[in-house]
Amino acid sequence: MNMTSFREPGLVAGATAVFLGACSSAPTHYHSLTPIHYAIGPSQSESGTIVCASDATAPTAPQPEPISAVLLAHLAVPIEADRMRLILHQTPTLISVYETERWAAPLEDQISLILIDNLRNALPNLSISRDPLLVGTGTPLRLNMEIEELDALAGTEARVRARWSLSVRVDAASQTGTCTARQPLRSGDIDELVLAWSRALADISSAVAASIQRRVGSRAWQE
Repeated sequence: MNMTSFREPGLVAGATAVFLGACSSAPTHYHSLTPIHYAIGPSQSESGTIVCASDATAPTAPQPEPISAVLLAHLAVPIEADRMRLILHQTPTLISVYETERWAAPLEDQISLILIDNLRNALPNLSISRDPLLVGTGTPLRLNMEIEELDALAGTEARVRARWSLSVRVDAASQTGTCTARQPLRSGDIDELVLAWSRALADISSAVAASIQRRVGSRAWQE
């Protein structure tokens, strides 16, 4: 028995629209922060600013401590920024989540690698790692860092605020510091934003390196 085939015009049109929509959807872009090497000291970026404060609770040692390694023992990132999709404030109260602009790797992993790379460049005579098995013999200086803010306002500025502590043992008194780094933004371009965050992290890395240098002495940077 032969059956007459037929097609519903509306159904065909709907399927065609879905197909064309899928073909014309915007591609997904993946971004990564990049290491930027600055010398130890004040902000080295061309147009950025950084403000730091120290609320050290441990007295300064009369002599540099015999430390040859730094262990990045803990790193935390803000919950609101800890997602694969990039976010950006369009106004002080309105946040845009970019569906097609994503991180190539988790933010915590990226910042860990960048911080370690920047510190190794600034402090070439110290072993710096996140793996306790790679810091060598002896007691390492423990670095704990919390990225309290990684944010931006479109067309205005990118901001990174970090708090860190340095101690030789978990139960020892620590020396702590905070820094807020700002980088200007000329537009809402995502590449410009990611580079601005990278520069802000480089400024913070430089400030942390200065704190480590004061703690361990000239052996950290002199060849």
